Amino acid sequence: MSEYSEYFLNSTSDVKELELLSISHPAFTKTYHIVRNNSKGITVTLETAVVQAFDYYPLQIKFDGIKNDLDYSLQITIGDLGEVLPTELDAVAEAEGFQTNPMVIYRTYRSDDLTAPLFGPIELEIDSFSFKKEGASFKAKAPSLNLSRVGEYYTLLRFPMLRAFL
Repeated sequence: MSEYSEYFLNSTSDVKELELLSISHPAFTKTYHIVRNNSKGITVTLETAVVQAFDYYPLQIKFDGIKNDLDYSLQITIGDLGEVLPTELDAVAEAEGFQTNPMVIYRTYRSDDLTAPLFGPIELEIDSFSFKKEGASFKAKAPSLNLSRVGEYYTLLRFPMLRAFL
């Protein structure tokens, strides 16, 4: 049985699934390591064996699609009251760094085992930002890896013998 199945089927009710985000861009002043549902913050061991502290930020995560799908995306609202992300995006604009999208790494951990991720890491790129008085909202989606179009168009101009099949 997988670790994920074990968590949902056999864990006790006091074990929580902790949701963690790492938000980064080369022009940001730092990488933001955020935990959603632990107000004291946590320290976990990442999949690379690095011990990393995650700070609490009030945020909301809405899932679009299913996990392990190529169209998987997250709609994230951070209650930073316009203090964190707008200043970081100003730094990106000054460095003319908008050719590279900011990245989000999403992971979940069991609250009783912080030595390995329960799910993830899932690397997503931030598509767009919007700002409100409550905070910043953005959509993170899987990077588009195949943007080239391959194949050939079969048109009646190029292949007139196809007219018989219309």
